[in-house]
Amino acid sequence: PAAPARAASPARPARAIGRSPGLLELQELAETGPSVDAIAPYLADPDPKVRRAAVATLTEVAPDGAAGALATALADAHGSVRRAAATALRELVEVLPATPAVRDGLAPALRSEDAIVRAAVVDVLRALRLGSPAVFGDALGDADHRVRRQAVRGLVAHDAADEVARAAHDPSREVRVAVAHGLGTIGDPAAAGTLGGLTGDADALVRAAAFEALAGIGCPHPLDLTAIGALHDPAWQVRTGAARGLAAASADVAPGPLAKALDDPHLDVRKAAAISLAAFRDVPEVRDALSRAQDDPDADVRAYARRALTAAP
Repeated sequence: PAAPARAASPARPARAIGRSPGLLELQELAETGPSVDAIAPYLADPDPKVRRAAVATLTEVAPDGAAGALATALADAHGSVRRAAATALRELVEVLPATPAVRDGLAPALRSEDAIVRAAVVDVLRALRLGSPAVFGDALGDADHRVRRQAVRGLVAHDAADEVARAAHDPSREVRVAVAHGLGTIGDPAAAGTLGGLTGDADALVRAAAFEALAGIGCPHPLDLTAIGALHDPAWQVRTGAARGLAAASADVAPGPLAKALDDPHLDVRKAAAISLAAFRDVPEVRDALSRAQDDPDADVRAYARRALTAAP
C-alpha cells in the first residue's frame, strides 16, 4: 500500500540561518551613501564577516576619511579583514588624498605581522608619492619577498639606483626581476655593472629582464656583445629580452644580429626584433630583412615590420 502523505511542514521565514543582522543593515546603509562615521560601528562589530562587509562598503562608497578607516582595519585581529582592507586601499589609491595625515595613518602598518598588509602599504605609499627613500630602503630588508618587491618599486620612483642595486642578489626571482626592470627605468649608465651581473643570473626570467633593461642605459659595450650572444639562449624569454635591449645598441653591432632574429622560431622574439630594428631602418640590410618580415606567418610581426619601414625617422 502507498505510504500516507506527510503533513506539509510549516513555512519557515526567508532568513539565512546564522546571518548577522549587521550584514543586512550594511547592505541597506550602502545604498544611502554613508559617511565614515556611519560605517565605523560595523568596523568594530564582533563578527569578522560584518567587519569585512564594512570594508567592502567603504570601498564601494569611498567617503571622505575612508583612508583612515581602512588604515585602522589593517590592524584587525582577523586576517580576512586585514587583507580586505589592504586590497581596498590598492583599489582606491587613485582617489585617496596624498596627505601627511594619510601617510601617518598608514605608517604603523609597515610593522604589521601580516606580510600582505606590509606589501600593500609600501605599494600605496609609492603610488601616492608619500614614501621616502628611507621607508623603502627599510622595506628592502623585509623577510617577505612581496614586501621587498614593492620596496624596489618605491626606490625606482625616487631614481635611487644605488639602493635598488642592493637587491640584485636577493634570493627571490621576483625581486631580482624588479631590480632589473627598475634599473632600466631609472636609466643610470652606472648600473651597467649590476645589470651585467644579472644577465648571467641562473634564472631565465631574470636574465630576460636584465637584457631588456639594457635599452634603458644605452646598451653599452661590452654588454651589447653579451646581448648578441643571448639571441641564441635556449629560453625564448631571454632571446626576447636581448632583442629589446639591442634597440639602444650601436648601429655598428646591432643590425645584423637583430635581422637574423627575425627568423627566430618564437614569434615574441621576432616581434621584439622587428620593433628594435626600427631604430636602424636606414641600414640596407635591415630594410631588406624587414621587407621579408612582412611575409611572416604572424600578423603582429608583419605589422611591426611594416611600421618599422614606414615610420618617420
